Amino acid sequence: MNTEKKKARLLIVDDEIDFRKAASQGLSRRGFDVSEAASGDECLQVIREQIPDIVLLDQKMPGMSGIETLKEIRKICENLPVIMLTGHGNYDTALAGIHLEIVDFIQKPVDIEQLCTHIHDLSARNIDNQMREPVIAELMAPADLYPKVYDDEPLTSLLKAISDAYRKPIPENSKYGQVRSARVYNRAEEFQGMIRFSDLLKLLIPDALRDSPYATFYTGMLLAQSKVFGKQTIKGLLRPKVCVDVDAPLMEAVHLMVDNKLINIPVVQQSRLMGILRGRDVIIATARLAGIKL
Repeated sequence: MNTEKKKARLLIVDDEIDFRKAASQGLSRRGFDVSEAASGDECLQVIREQIPDIVLLDQKMPGMSGIETLKEIRKICENLPVIMLTGHGNYDTALAGIHLEIVDFIQKPVDIEQLCTHIHDLSARNIDNQMREPVIAELMAPADLYPKVYDDEPLTSLLKAISDAYRKPIPENSKYGQVRSARVYNRAEEFQGMIRFSDLLKLLIPDALRDSPYATFYTGMLLAQSKVFGKQTIKGLLRPKVCVDVDAPLMEAVHLMVDNKLINIPVVQQSRLMGILRGRDVIIATARLAGIKL
């Protein structure tokens, strides 16, 4: 019985002969069955004759570009995994490739050893999902992870709630880490917004110092302010509520967080709080999409 493992068939499409030959030789030595094409037309001809397992497709080629070639590939085989190679990549090119369901987007110059490892990693995982953008519901933390306070409570209640949550031991199997924000509701149990650690820090600066370009500082200021700021209610600290719908594109949430300088953003559905999207989780997801092993 023949137990030899079948070699994965790769098609390298690139008009640069030096890169094409070097990549072909390097990948062949590492166990791949490699074919070559110098243009989009040649690529389509090869695919019509025998569909490869993976296509490595250069974006910028004379004649038919990589994106134009990819559109024709999709007419022949909708699910053929395509990795876009480019030394001229930009946001629009990457977005066009994603819409045409590429499995990855790699910048040149490419280290052959790293490319080989990357292809093996893609094959070991579900290659069809490599370029799928996560949705907000997948990334958000549960709302009840954050302490709950009411807007008519004094700020000292808020300070205690956040301090207790921050000092709370993190379960060994938890992926969420420490909490530095609190959920705020009114007495009708309607969600009013989030108050974050940074909002509390701002309260420690007296108004006279915050608004003056000639402020001077001395020992005792923090002690004095800590004795008086707690008389205010939580409602006075609330900013205008900034939320994102659970079904919104992830980029909308990122834009709102950047535009409003937020470390996290409430996720809602029909005004009901569903969870909290945190900047740290967006960064981790971005790293994974960029191919960084975590």
